This record gives sequence, C-alpha cells and structure tokens, in this order.
Amino acid sequence: MKYQIPNSNFLGKPFDQKQTYTIVGAGISGLLLGYQLKKVKVPFKIVEQNDFGGGILQSVQTDLGLIEKAANGFIWCKEIQSICDDLKLEILSPKSTSKARYMVKNKKLRRIPLSFFDAIRLIRTFTKKQSGIFETLEDFGHYFLGEKLTAQVLEPAFQGIYGAPADQLSFPGAITPLANAFNEVNYLRPAFKKMRSTSTVSERKKKSEGTHGFKNGMGEFTQRLSEYLYNDIEWNIDGLTLKDEKENLILTTPAYISKHFFKTKDEKMFQQLDLVKYNSMISATLFFQKSALKKFKEGFGCLIPQKEGLNILGVLFNSCIFDFRVKNDDLVSLTCLLRDDSLNKKWFVQNDTFLKSMIISDLSELFEVREAPLDMIVTKWENGIPLYSPNLYQSWFSMDELLKNQYSNRNLFGNYTGEISVRALAQSSHAIIMK
Repeated sequence: MKYQIPNSNFLGKPFDQKQTYTIVGAGISGLLLGYQLKKVKVPFKIVEQNDFGGGILQSVQTDLGLIEKAANGFIWCKEIQSICDDLKLEILSPKSTSKARYMVKNKKLRRIPLSFFDAIRLIRTFTKKQSGIFETLEDFGHYFLGEKLTAQVLEPAFQGIYGAPADQLSFPGAITPLANAFNEVNYLRPAFKKMRSTSTVSERKKKSEGTHGFKNGMGEFTQRLSEYLYNDIEWNIDGLTLKDEKENLILTTPAYISKHFFKTKDEKMFQQLDLVKYNSMISATLFFQKSALKKFKEGFGCLIPQKEGLNILGVLFNSCIFDFRVKNDDLVSLTCLLRDDSLNKKWFVQNDTFLKSMIISDLSELFEVREAPLDMIVTKWENGIPLYSPNLYQSWFSMDELLKNQYSNRNLFGNYTGEISVRALAQSSHAIIMK
C-alpha cells in the first residue's frame, strides 16, 4: 500500500484574487504563506497576538555568542533560496567541521556512517518493496532492523526531529513528508513537480547537504520576513476575536488554538483538532572553554538512545556547525535537548537550577567536563512540537474531508499538518500559490 497524506494539505482550493484572506498567526507558517500571497498579489492580512513575528523561531545574541531558541537551521531548498535572494538575505553554509555526526553508545561518541538524508531514502526504498502497513515507526524498525538497532539508531534519530519515541510516532506520518521533501518532490501539489528549477542538479545537491542558517540565526530570517510584511500585519490582535463566519481564514496557529474557530459550528472538527497532542520541549545552550571538555569531538552533534540512561535526547555542537556562534575560537557552544511528553511534564515543571545541574551531569558522562560552563541559558516551550502519532495521521484525512465539504472559508496550515520543518513549510506555501 502506498503511504500518503491528504492531497489538499487543508488548502485544497485555489486562491481567488477577488477575495481577501485573513491569516491567523505570524509564526513562520503565517509569514511564509503571507510572503507567497503578496508575490502573486492575492489580497490578505495577517493578525498576530504578539508585537513580533516568527513564533518560537527566535535568536538571541549574548556576550559569549548566539543562542537559538528553537531550530538552529534548515535544509536548503530553492524556495528558501528564492525568498532570501528577494530579501537580500545571505544564507550561511555549514562549516566543514559539521560533517561528522555521532551516536552515543556506552557513553562514548561513535560516528554514524550514513547521513540522515541517506537513511531516509534507504527507509523509503524498503517501504516501496513492502506491501504491509507499519502503524508506528517502532513497528517498521523491529521488522527491518530488529529491536536493538531500532533502540540504538532509529529512535534517537527521529526523536531529534519529532521529539517523541518510536512507539508514539506514526510511520507513514513521519516518513512520508521527510522522504518526499528530501527527494525534492512536493507530494501535495503535483503541478509543483513540473516547475523548472533555477539551479542545476549538482548545485541543488551541493546546497542541500547539511544544515544551513543565517549569520544572526533563524531569528534573522523571521525578522526580515516580518519587516517585508509589516504593513500587511495587524499586531497585538487576538485572532479569536474574529467572529465573522463568512471571513476567509487560514489558521496557522497551533491546533489547540485553531480548534476554537470551529467549536460552535461543528463539534466534529473541534474534536479532530483536539486529538492533536503536543510535547513540551526544553533546550539549554551552554558556553564552555574548549579546554573544559576533555573528550569533545568536532561534528554536527550526537544522538543519545534512551538505553544510555541519560536524560538529554541529543546535543548540537553549535560552534562546529556555523561561524558566528561564539565570540572567539577558544569557546565551544552546545545545545542540549530535553523532551516532555504530552502527559508527563517531569522536566517542564523543574526550575532552571535543577535542569542545569542535571544537564551538566549528563554532559560530564559524555565529554568529561573539567570546568563549569561560562554561561547556560534554558529555554522552555510548553506544547512546543506536535506529536506525529498514528492518531494524528488518521485525523489528517478526517479533517481534510470536513474542510472540503463543510468549510469553504476555513483552512489549516502549520507544523501539525504534515509540514514539520521550515523547508517543508517553504515548499508547500510556494506550491499552494502555483496550483
């Protein structure tokens, strides 16, 4: 059976230049969609409850270096390149020191032979030859890899993207978007595949290797988009005040907010959106003197299987990935990731002092920390990342049908609708206007 996601991505109707659309939310989803609508002169406005855009994609400069509050970069695609060219924004390529990627085994860093993108393509090859359906990622892993490799390799790799263990992740819901995105195929808009690329195959391959970013972080990208759309955004507006049921709304807000736009009219839609669960995420960025980390190795970062008995899911080696992440070459910047599931928020409720002590203890196991960090900043995002569960995968089809048949003026677009990454959001928002 062929794995798929709904064909409309909840935006199945062509845009009409004679109508005006209201985008609710100026996070990265709303900003990217607004940018594309502006380019094709479709009337729209964005309403945002804050006085800034970008949502959780924020960057902060400190005395020691740059801190990313959420994503540390993106995978290159021609859609993002085009936006950056238009906004006169230079894309920062990864450093050569970022090529090595590690998996932790017995508290030691072991280099991973395959890139994550190669691994995704390999998994896709497996599934094309397999007629059965794997409900969860764990089901797939146990079938092809066995329990040991699933726990040691597959699970930590996907936890780094989706923030959830393999037994909670929908196999088709997690694999299909990634596989198609990495193959430069937009699975939501067949017409998009017919578009001519502005770059050669070799150029695309070269640029798509590794994570890219910006000199001043991902916040520079969202800030530039916000500036470009500034006159099209109404700031400090609670979208829930929009009561006109005839208004064309594109809801880019999280599902737990978007559901309220349907509650009074149709309980079924409210219930489907209510099924979308979120995990809370915690990141901690630390700055060390290089001499403080005895067993540190240069690379992109390391993934940590649960069986290792550590609390952190993985570590990004920020200063090895990009230039401009530390103020001088004697410093090392690391970002550690923690996850709380939708029900058990054991880390989220802890204070920063406790979290810092626990994280440093884990890092000492990996790198033999000789000196305390020069600085450490903890960032918490309650309900920060949608859980790509089997229930969510099934809900996509139900929501898609409800929107097609009952709501001609309500649409959904965001990181819980199959667009988990900045790259995927950029590709789909562009494909939407090409329909």
